[in-house]
Amino acid sequence: MALNQDENKKDNLANTAFISEKIKQRPINRKKLLRRTMITISLAVVFGGVACFTFLLLQPIFTDTLYPEKEPEVVSFPAESASDELTPEEMYAVEKEIAASEAMSLEATQKDQIDQALASYTFGSSDYEKMISSLKGVASEANRSIVKVTAISNDNNWFSSSFESSGVASGLIIADAGSNILVLAFYDNLADAETIGITFCDNAMAEASINLVDKITGLCVLTIKKSALTSDTREKIRVASLGSSNSNSIAGLPVIAIGSPVGVQGSIAYGIVTSEKTSIDLPDSSYKLLTTDIYGSKQGSGVLINLSGQVLGIIDMNQEPSDLSNNICAIGITELKALMEDLSNTKKRAYLGVHGVTVPQEFQAFQNVPAGAYITMTELSSPAMRAGIQSGDIITAIGDTEITSYEQLINKLAQLSPDDVISITVMRQAPTDYIEIVMDATLSEATHN
Repeated sequence: MALNQDENKKDNLANTAFISEKIKQRPINRKKLLRRTMITISLAVVFGGVACFTFLLLQPIFTDTLYPEKEPEVVSFPAESASDELTPEEMYAVEKEIAASEAMSLEATQKDQIDQALASYTFGSSDYEKMISSLKGVASEANRSIVKVTAISNDNNWFSSSFESSGVASGLIIADAGSNILVLAFYDNLADAETIGITFCDNAMAEASINLVDKITGLCVLTIKKSALTSDTREKIRVASLGSSNSNSIAGLPVIAIGSPVGVQGSIAYGIVTSEKTSIDLPDSSYKLLTTDIYGSKQGSGVLINLSGQVLGIIDMNQEPSDLSNNICAIGITELKALMEDLSNTKKRAYLGVHGVTVPQEFQAFQNVPAGAYITMTELSSPAMRAGIQSGDIITAIGDTEITSYEQLINKLAQLSPDDVISITVMRQAPTDYIEIVMDATLSEATHN
């Protein structure tokens, strides 16, 4: 028995030695482990990059699908009519009636007391300071509608002293279209811009896109998404109040130039309107030029406002007459309202390419000249020139619509669309009389994106 037990112990010891050899840990292959780790990291980077790219690509689609933006509201600027204005005779009659009423309501003693008080009062510098402060208050309130428009590109020299006048201009907030804010500005500063930056009155900034550009005036409407603005900024800015530049006479009335009339953003200047009767010689248009005695900059931009803060004109120094050196000039707001409405609603305008005037009634009566739109010039390569319209022709009809004035011709063109084919009736002077000629013209575009 003892022998058997010894033999069993020896077998158990042999088995134990054998098991110990089996569970011995294998050596680590560091090169192989490092290679597998690098492969895993590389695959993670690739999959992560693909996931990010897929998210960035599909996120706008998911956002537009789940949270669609509201369609911009239609913008409308009510047209002014002659009935809204008083004739000089009516104004005189009203003033006379008011004066008579006031004279009857005042007792003689009261009137004498008022006259004596006015005669004895001496106006001093403090009164002048109060007046200027009042004007500045009007300008400050109107400046809530002014924005700084900046053309941003990779080659901008942000430290150049000329950048303020060449890369920046003033724009005007003309409408709140629901989901968008619309700004009127000149396109020439923005033609080469990669990005358009807008700075509001509270120094908040946003990016803008071009809605539509008018090739005739050079004006464009910019769109800023309202969702890009904070609620505080939306409360501080306001849509401009538009006045009338087509009243019987605004010459001699005081105005304030705001925006950047001297080429520097935030500048303000005071003066009077010296003239509002001059027509700007642009094709297919009858815009009026407002001139002032305000000395400004060749690079000036902004608007003219009256003492109620209403916009009377958009400053455009390109239209400055040659004999007015650096005097602020503006396009009258009344005639611009229809264009602003079309640009805001992305309605492309038709282009014929004619300059003209209305045939005066005295010429019609005494020289037997037909009534209509007298053409002074046709633009090169324009639809009018291709149709055969010449200087000296008088347009008397477009289709079945009679034309008796140049303004009526402009209004008719505003109702048409690019690529429309129209029939134009003109009266052309012959050796003894005028002869009627009918020609067809295919209109092109006066606006572009």
